[in-house]
Amino acid sequence: MNRPLLTALLAAMLAPGFGCLAYNDPCQPLVPEPDSVLGYLGEDVYLEKPYARHDNNALGQLAADSFQHAEDDSSAPAQLGVVNGGSIRDEGLCITRTMLPKGPLTNGVLHEVFLFENQVITVNLTEKQLVDMFEHSAADLIPAGQSIISPSGGFLHISESTTLRVDCGYPSGQRVRELVIGGVPVPLPPRTDASRQYRVALTSFLLQGGDGYGTIFGDAGTDPARNPAQSRKLGGVDSNIVAGYMRTSFPSDARPLKEAPRIIFENCAQPARPSR
Repeated sequence: MNRPLLTALLAAMLAPGFGCLAYNDPCQPLVPEPDSVLGYLGEDVYLEKPYARHDNNALGQLAADSFQHAEDDSSAPAQLGVVNGGSIRDEGLCITRTMLPKGPLTNGVLHEVFLFENQVITVNLTEKQLVDMFEHSAADLIPAGQSIISPSGGFLHISESTTLRVDCGYPSGQRVRELVIGGVPVPLPPRTDASRQYRVALTSFLLQGGDGYGTIFGDAGTDPARNPAQSRKLGGVDSNIVAGYMRTSFPSDARPLKEAPRIIFENCAQPARPSR
């Protein structure tokens, strides 16, 4: 059974009134050798929306890193990678996982967490588009002292090349207070000169306007002047690229995946980390 059909069945399965037991096929593994170990988590990773869409997250950072490095051997590699928090799912096939425990991470579980097959595209964005992208990412973050309810799936996780400071004490559209890429600060407000461009790796879902990014990216994904390039690695599929990067980068419990404080949140609500 192919992934799009499984995804459609999963959506039906999760609809009100529908039970998983009504379908057996969606409970089958999404990939061959689902129990094979890709690598190791150095800490528990929480998957519920407040952790995937309103905070740093180790799996979101893993995906962003894998996107950035997917085209390292090309003539125009990415300077940074981003992935939307909505890509991280806690609704597995007939299993809801609110947390992945420290230790081995299997191929089957990773492909259930990154359920939707999107292409990874690397494209040139202007400096203004770049900053607007991160402003959109931070726009719906909840100020401190309020409950995190229905956080936006458009919140972006960032790759290791990037640090970002956002302040929820400011209104939406003015929350990006600092942005550094490859050790170089990006001017704020951004320069409007279209020749100031950054090479960004992201999914086709975002580049085609998903999660409200359409007005920001415009036709960048189809404009030859922006040099859009689909990744050639592992069929260009995001979940396969993430799995491959996990396998090569965090292969043992002596070198596991851990979350890094890449996004600094000021005056923003943050989810409490539950204890096991």
